[in-house]
Amino acid sequence: MATHNTDPSPAEASNASRDGTADVLVTGASGFIGGHLTRRLAERGHRVRVLVRPESDRSAFEDVADEIETETGDLDDLDSLCRAAKGVSHIYNCAGMSADWGPWEDFHRANVQGARKVVEAAHLAGTVDRVLHVSTTDVYGYPKQPGDESAACKDIGLPYNRSKILGERAVRKAAGETGVPVTIVRPVSVYGPRSKDFVIEIGNLLVQKQMLYIRGGKVPAGLLYVDNAVDAMIAAATSQETVDRAYNLRDPEQTTWRQYVEALAAGMGVKPPRLNLPAPVATAAATASEKIYGALGITSRPILTRHTVHLFDRDQSYGIKRAQRDFGFKSPVGFAEGMRRTVAWLDSAEGRKHVAR
Repeated sequence: MATHNTDPSPAEASNASRDGTADVLVTGASGFIGGHLTRRLAERGHRVRVLVRPESDRSAFEDVADEIETETGDLDDLDSLCRAAKGVSHIYNCAGMSADWGPWEDFHRANVQGARKVVEAAHLAGTVDRVLHVSTTDVYGYPKQPGDESAACKDIGLPYNRSKILGERAVRKAAGETGVPVTIVRPVSVYGPRSKDFVIEIGNLLVQKQMLYIRGGKVPAGLLYVDNAVDAMIAAATSQETVDRAYNLRDPEQTTWRQYVEALAAGMGVKPPRLNLPAPVATAAATASEKIYGALGITSRPILTRHTVHLFDRDQSYGIKRAQRDFGFKSPVGFAEGMRRTVAWLDSAEGRKHVAR
């Protein structure tokens, strides 16, 4: 019989908050998923400690700041990680470099070396019952037919894909060497308020009339609303069934990219894309763009990358039965409600700072 929730009771979490002792650590709390997770943990009565850089934007969790302890540092600094991990029972590693373009050294430092150091810090703390490491379904290498967790990881040479595969290996190796229990989650396309990739970026492209479809936008997007994501992460981190296992996470609805983009455009009051590129044309354009940018040493992101083409060209509906079985994964926020909340944020003062209209 699976144990679906060993999360501390509200009374236990409240006691942790009252005595000022952090019971959970979130790395990457200034980011999209990490910020939502930090707020959700605080709402559940946990005393949350976050590891942030001195210059990090902390607006993602400012509404629960009274329940948050802040440790300044980053994944490069094992000493700061050890200070942040001291006394906690669970670590949620949401930090990393999530991008489709950039120097390999940056990807490796954040997604491989940093991931390993989180497990090492957990071991040195001596109190950590679980490290929850956030990976991605991109580790499968964007196959033509999506599978489940039994599929092998495939390095196709893209920096994000490669670094996340190596990051998982580093986490597992460190866990084996130290005995720290680790669980890995592989979200698909996480959207919602403050999403950089799927809300802010696409929203700005729509406003600027630069958004386009690949394969007519008919490919399932593998969407996961952020509240469903963070609830799943907490459930996975606190279940006894999930140690040393990896889990795909996505909402069960088979929403296509066209449905998502059209809903976003309608909510923003702008027109949906008119331009569509066949996948081979998009791939050729992205490959050429990357080669030109690389040859010229241009550090800014090309207009089109192979990573982006793969996301919009390949079915993202990866299997989630393992998560449903082992820790009762479900998605209480459906697509319609998720889009309503997302558009409401875009209409807010904060949202309009990111996507001006």
